[in-house]
Amino acid sequence: MADIGISGTEFIASYNWLDDCYPKIFIPGKPPLWTPPLIRRQLQEDKGIFYRDRNAASYPKHPIEPAIVSVMQMHSTPRHVDVFACASTLRKLLGFLQGDDRPFRMLVEVIAGTVHLIRRENRPKEQILGVRGYGHTFPEAYTTWEADVKRSISHQRILGYRFCGLDMMVRYEGDGYIKSDKTPLKTSNKADLLELLGGLQVDRAGKATSSDDSESILHVGNAGEEVKQEQVFDLKTRSAKRQDEDILAEELQRLWIAQIPNFILAFHDRGHFANVQIQNVRDKLKDWEAQNQSLLRGFFHLLGHIIDTAGDYGDSQLEIVRPAGGGLEIRKRAPEAGSVLSGPVRQIWATWLSDGEDAGHDVRAASLDMHTAKETSSEDDTACDDQCGYCGKCA
Repeated sequence: MADIGISGTEFIASYNWLDDCYPKIFIPGKPPLWTPPLIRRQLQEDKGIFYRDRNAASYPKHPIEPAIVSVMQMHSTPRHVDVFACASTLRKLLGFLQGDDRPFRMLVEVIAGTVHLIRRENRPKEQILGVRGYGHTFPEAYTTWEADVKRSISHQRILGYRFCGLDMMVRYEGDGYIKSDKTPLKTSNKADLLELLGGLQVDRAGKATSSDDSESILHVGNAGEEVKQEQVFDLKTRSAKRQDEDILAEELQRLWIAQIPNFILAFHDRGHFANVQIQNVRDKLKDWEAQNQSLLRGFFHLLGHIIDTAGDYGDSQLEIVRPAGGGLEIRKRAPEAGSVLSGPVRQIWATWLSDGEDAGHDVRAASLDMHTAKETSSEDDTACDDQCGYCGKCA
């Protein structure tokens, strides 16, 4: 039986959120640069307001829209996409298969045959309460927003890859990047998006993507440069008391979803960071993938079930709800939940996706891969039972 895993990882697009009084992004933006200080000093503990979902906090009406706009601006040539997902939605689905009983909710919407899985917290500006440690003050001291992306507060990236026959795009937040001597990929060409979006105004001055008031619409500017995925890192801080623990092992699943190749782990003693480790984890991600084939087959079955169910509903607006300790419920969502995209962007995105389906990969080949994997996998690949609540194929 062929191994299941990710292949063909490709950087697709990126953008930065700006610290502004209205929703504003720069495309392609740039992650903060790794700039460790020459002289180490004791850092203060985190304090302030920290949102669970930066995209929803900055643009509550359509949190996924900046990712869609950045993809279309940076790729005027359409491509086929089976699933467009926030990384957090994939993490929650994997956690469900592993027995994590925490409740969650996500929006599901089919646009031009592409299933979109969008993160949805209880409130757009839901805060992370009880924050302790140095997970925010450390990157503030050890990374720098460069001159062309000053006033940035978050860097978001969209990757493309193939998972068991499914063409996927995944959005996640990038912690930073390590400078390379190689030439950067390129800067973003705003003309591509202007040509694609027609009447929508998108330029360096940050004009809006529709004609509503400035506080409720997305403003898009062009700044920064593309940064290769091989330069990007994920960052975690931990107490020095945990130096003997395998912290990386706890993070590999999350790093695998976003295909992040570098991991910085910083240990501190009451804010003094004397042990900062930079690791290339590509081989670790491959090892994790090889060691979790049963889980990944279950993950594939679950994605297939969601795709099939969403397809049965057509263009209906759906949601996946998982009550604490319960099974997954895929159902129509209430009208007040809103649409995932504004009208103009949705229309152009649908055309982009439709053109990509015609010109890109053969969807039937992906479907064949799906059915082949289902037919050749063992009955208990997901190690679940008839109470798991998502499809019953493994019972």
